Amino acid sequence: MPLYDGDRYLSFPELEARCRQLAAEHPEWVLLDEVGRTDGDRPIHLLTIGRNDGQADTRPGFWLDGGTHAAEWAGVMAALYAACRWVEELATDEALRAWFSRHTVYVMPCVSPDGFQALVEGAPFLRSTLRPPPDGAPRAGLDPQDVDGDGVVRWMRFRHPAGTHVPDADNPLFMRPRRVDDDPAEAHFYCAEGRFLNWDGRRWVDAPRQFGLDLNRNFPSSWAPFSMFGMDGGAYPLSAPESRAVVDAFAARPRIAAALTNHTYTGALLTQPYREDSPLSAGDIAMMEGLANQAVEDTGYRVYRVFPDFTYDKDKAIVGVWSDTLSTTFGVPGYTLELWDPYGHCGVEVSDPARFFRRPDIDVIRQMLQVFGTAAYNATPWTPVEHPQLGPVEIGGIDYMRTIRNPPLVLLPGECRRAFTVADRMRRALPRVVASVSVSEGPVACVELVLENLGMLSTSGLAHAEKTGACRAVSATLIPGEGVELVSGVPGQRLTHMDGWGVFAMGLASNPLYPGLPARGHRSVARWWVRGEGRVRILWQGGRGGEGALSVEVS
Repeated sequence: MPLYDGDRYLSFPELEARCRQLAAEHPEWVLLDEVGRTDGDRPIHLLTIGRNDGQADTRPGFWLDGGTHAAEWAGVMAALYAACRWVEELATDEALRAWFSRHTVYVMPCVSPDGFQALVEGAPFLRSTLRPPPDGAPRAGLDPQDVDGDGVVRWMRFRHPAGTHVPDADNPLFMRPRRVDDDPAEAHFYCAEGRFLNWDGRRWVDAPRQFGLDLNRNFPSSWAPFSMFGMDGGAYPLSAPESRAVVDAFAARPRIAAALTNHTYTGALLTQPYREDSPLSAGDIAMMEGLANQAVEDTGYRVYRVFPDFTYDKDKAIVGVWSDTLSTTFGVPGYTLELWDPYGHCGVEVSDPARFFRRPDIDVIRQMLQVFGTAAYNATPWTPVEHPQLGPVEIGGIDYMRTIRNPPLVLLPGECRRAFTVADRMRRALPRVVASVSVSEGPVACVELVLENLGMLSTSGLAHAEKTGACRAVSATLIPGEGVELVSGVPGQRLTHMDGWGVFAMGLASNPLYPGLPARGHRSVARWWVRGEGRVRILWQGGRGGEGALSVEVS
């Protein structure tokens, strides 16, 4: 079976098989772990890519995931594509082999397997998992279902003078919101294809969502009770097994220094801050935005600060988000990549995508349906159907999952390549600590250890991690061998974290007219004074920059 190249949308069993294939065929570089189980008893897999010598988790790490939202298939496919691409290139690229011998990448292709597979099998749209309604009450109202038997839940309309929409004069598939001067005889009720549950035979209303959990509102950062579009953020942070598995897996790998979570859609990379009163410093926010701009260069993706540029309500902070948890809880640069720009594909521009969800431009919707509402995109014209409860209705519409929510299949390979470019640039930003030791001459010798960070990111990830204690310390411990006595200096020393070059280059040094040197710098030094002859061993910890050991002769 060839490595995945973005040629099609996979089911979860197919995705799982590809992950197992990677680990089985490349055991020197790939490890596959099951880090959790869903309520539907599906595994949550994590691929570890790096030199498989038992030390992968001690090296600086990069995290990539997809499928937090079950309908966002392209994010899942792009995560798998990235893993396959790295593994494939390891066979021929010596520089990449060297990099993966010093660093580790973790890929969780599908965070929400239950919901993902349900949608692949034709279930109506759902946000994340298959968690039932928390209140346990019977659902009443229109339940999205496949009524006409074509295997897809599309749109449904039926004529009534109290209807909310009317057919568009220029686009037969488009149902536009009704205006006061429209003819009531043209009015329709316009809804999802479906049947009424516990119906009284009179009222036409939507049923509450069957599966309403938004997993990306169930993470710890700024969690609060949440409700929007009929969805909620769970009873408490990490109440879902999927979010718990993600956080536990991440926390168990403390060398991870940067992270990217794949979503759809917009064609944008989202960065901090997430709220006006962000706990992150201006320096952390500026550095993250600078890295984001470099990561998307020549991809067509834009960069948005979540606040104020990508929020539904500027007076109401977005809560419980995974990428925000990455930065404000774990203290690492964490980004959301919104793959696929259906607006741009249709030749329209949306400058404020988050606002567009709530207050769409009807002309933009009309243009999008002009493109996606054709047979070439698997659209179905309005077709008369005898509904078992309503009588005569019409069913039709676009293939939403392969036009708006995800790219059409023919465009999926290109989208995977663009997303890979972003992920590949992100992993290049990791800290890289190198150690050197020197010994002076004389009856009492000075043993000096110099740790040096050659990477873009700090050994803490973000400065916020140092402030909150969210990262491991930088330290060094000298162990004298036989014949060597420690004369001065504490055996175990706590050292300062080491900035990456990006901390200064994207901050004060971003203006080349005003050159200078950083306040802290990229080096940390430990010294001991010893007497005698023999060897000493030095164990060092470099925060998120890894760890190591050195041995040197003293004479």
